[in-house]
Amino acid sequence: MKLTDRDTKIINFINECGGATIEQIQKLFFPSYDMSANRLKILVDNKFLKVKIHPILGKKVYYTKKMPSFHSLCITDIMIQLKDEIKFMQREYKIKNNYVDCIFVLNSGKIIILEVDIYNRTKESKIKSVLEALEQTGATVEVWIVGKGKRREKIKNVKYIEL
Repeated sequence: MKLTDRDTKIINFINECGGATIEQIQKLFFPSYDMSANRLKILVDNKFLKVKIHPILGKKVYYTKKMPSFHSLCITDIMIQLKDEIKFMQREYKIKNNYVDCIFVLNSGKIIILEVDIYNRTKESKIKSVLEALEQTGATVEVWIVGKGKRREKIKNVKYIEL
């Protein structure tokens, strides 16, 4: 098998983000789901990638080292949605005394703080502390919380995304 330039980009992308689903790869590299699935199967058959069904998502996930976490796959989903707007992105970013799952700084200057919250454990005090620390930047700041189900208690001024 001869690797194409696109194959190399796919493998590099999966190495950088830890893993991806067929849908995520398709959004970045292919015009259709079937083309993406077929090419990923070839890469797995030739041992360039590994694949398993993710225990939380119930979907095939492609990776090179170890199965990525649900957190990692959620962050990758949001990154793909924002891909043309991102100026800076970092996972596990420390703001004051709090770690956020990911920070995005967009070309417009807007800052998006992303928290992946499977078990409704993100505390309002953490969000307030992060927002207070970022107030000094003068930038527009949004907090997005991604979860698998509906959140029991809503935090003001937070965008909720349900997967």
